[in-house]
Parts: sequence; C-alpha cells; structure tokens
Amino acid sequence: MKSGMRLNTCGTGILAVAVVAMLSARANAYSPEMRRAMMAGPWEIAVQISTDGRGLSFPIKVADENKPEKLDAVLPVMGTPIEIRLEQYIPDLKWETSVVKRDGGGTVAELGIKGPSLDQKFWLNTDDPARQSMSSPVGGVTLKKLHDPNKIEKLMAELANPKAVGILSIWPQDSNSALEYVVYPKETITIPASKHKLTVLDYMPHYQIDTKTKEVVNQSKKPINPAIKVSLNDGQNTSEEWLWSKFPSSPHQKVKLPFRMRFTEFDLGGMKGQYILAAAPESKPWLLLSEDGKTRTEEAILGRPYPFADEAYSFSIEKLTHGAVIKSDWRNNSENLLGPAIIVMVKNGPAQQIVLELNKPTHLETGFGTIALIYRRQQESL
Repeated sequence: MKSGMRLNTCGTGILAVAVVAMLSARANAYSPEMRRAMMAGPWEIAVQISTDGRGLSFPIKVADENKPEKLDAVLPVMGTPIEIRLEQYIPDLKWETSVVKRDGGGTVAELGIKGPSLDQKFWLNTDDPARQSMSSPVGGVTLKKLHDPNKIEKLMAELANPKAVGILSIWPQDSNSALEYVVYPKETITIPASKHKLTVLDYMPHYQIDTKTKEVVNQSKKPINPAIKVSLNDGQNTSEEWLWSKFPSSPHQKVKLPFRMRFTEFDLGGMKGQYILAAAPESKPWLLLSEDGKTRTEEAILGRPYPFADEAYSFSIEKLTHGAVIKSDWRNNSENLLGPAIIVMVKNGPAQQIVLELNKPTHLETGFGTIALIYRRQQESL
C-alpha cells in the first residue's frame, strides 16, 4: 500500500480509524486458532477514575464464548453513585450505519472510499460536528452547509476567486432565511433592509491568542482555526468582533450583535487532494478543489470517482440525503468468537448504553472526573 491510507472523521476530536490493508495483513499472519486464542477469555472489565488513579476490575463469565448471552450484574464504582450494569455479551460485533430522514436534520453524504486493499463507506453530516469531514495522509473531504439552493451555483463560482475565504451567513431580525455572501477581506457588505454596513477587516486561517501578550496571532497558513474579524457600523457607532468557523457564536463576544451571523470557511490551503463538498437543502452538490495550484469549483456528479493526492485512492459521492441524520446500530453477526463485545448501561444521571469492544477503551466525563472503561483479558492470564 503506497500511503498506508488512514481515514479519520474529524470535528470534535472523535476518531474513527480504518487502516484496512494493514489490519488485513496482520490478521492473515495468524491462523484462525491463534486469532481465537488471542480473543478468548478469561475476561474482565477494568474501571479507572482519572482524578485519583483508582482502578477496579470485575471478572466477566459467560457460558459459551461463541454464543450471545444475556447478562445481569451491577458493577458499583466505589466512592461514587455511578453504576455499570452488564446487559449482554456478543461474540461477533458488527456495526450497521443507516441514514434516517428526520425533520430539522442536516444533509448527509454517503461516500465510497477506494484504493489498494481499501473499499469502505463513510457518512458525513452537515449538522454533526463529529461527522463533517474525513481526512487521511493523501487527502480528505469536508461537507459544508449552505442555505439557499437558488444561489449555491453562484456562491460556489465566486469561491474559486483566490481572495475568497468563505461564506458569511446573516439572519436579519425576525427572519429564518439567511443572506449569504462570499467573504473577501477588506470588502464591505451593505445589509439589505438594515442601517448596518459590515466590513471584513481580517482573515486568519489559524487564529490563536498569544498567552504572553494576549494579542491575536495567525499561527500558520493551514485552516486549523479559521476566523474573520468584522466591523459593524450603523451610521453612528462602530463595533468589531471575531467570528469563528468552528464555533456557531463567538466565545469572546464583546457586544450584542444586531443579528445572527455565521462564518463558514472554504479554505483548502492550496492542498491537492482536499475537497470541500457543499450542499443546500434540496440542491445539487458542488465541489471546491485545488488543481495545479489553483482553486476551482464544479458540480459534483454522484458515483464519479474523484482522486486524492495519491491517485491510487479516490472517493465517490454515492448518495446525498437532505433532512436526515446518521444512525449507527450494533448487532451480533454470528455464533463465532470473531469480535467479542459487552453491552453495558452506565448510570450517571440519565442511563447511557455503551458498547465495550475488546481492548478498546471508552472514556466518560462525569462529575467525579474522567472514567475509563476497558473490556480485556484478565491481566493475570497474560
């Protein structure tokens, strides 16, 4: 495999890993008997509270490791009101992802990722920060939301301008419809039916505050934390604010703004293999991409392969669904010890179902600190 392609869904730090060829090569190095022996019990669930390093472990026993089994035991986390209730053991965990239509949902894109020893599906959702992009060493795709299906073609054409950095959406008072403008630094926007004029003073792809001087600085040319500085003038008073692409509202807002505004960056950083996929409700999708050092746009064609920087790898847009959410459900696939997991309910206020896969830690934020859970072979048996 040329690049060892690793696909990540990015947004809030949640990571989904798919190193398909590498894992397949490792798995084929072991016989079925050896793989089963590496997964077989005796098992335990280990619990650790990060605030003081305390650790607890609870043995897991099932009648037959090859068959699903209902469990009924409660693991108290000593010194806290938190309870972990064991519900079910399954020997062969499989995840199934589906797209469900829902009022108020976002736009969901189903992507097919292909390459040497790689054939995988990814789902992106405009309204879920954890699923708005996927990245890899050879390129990535980010799904962006626009609001007016009648203007998406015009807006995307303007975004090909090398001075353009994104879209500014403005909701006038008492309006649910957004006005959308392509952002050019140093340019002024006259807002219709308003006495306000807005000027984009500055754009920073990597906004950061210097901890010593408390001054705003740009750390790099990569769109790590994109932000624009805007000036609002109502004919008498002028105010200045920063708008961040990754935050729906300013965490350092100085004054109450006269209307809601949202900055969405469309910055590829000049990187080949990076794509921005844009969609408005019930519209055709559009792509922003960098080619030969220049940014261009085109209407996206469903099913067509688009190459990453390493052209051995590509993605295609298999399906686009508006007004939808992504739903992931687990199930047991067979009566064979292939991917064991324990289903638990964690009571920490409202009960929460957690799927513990073998040797994959899960971290929960609680009032007592971060609790780490891991389903593993018993330590004394290793």
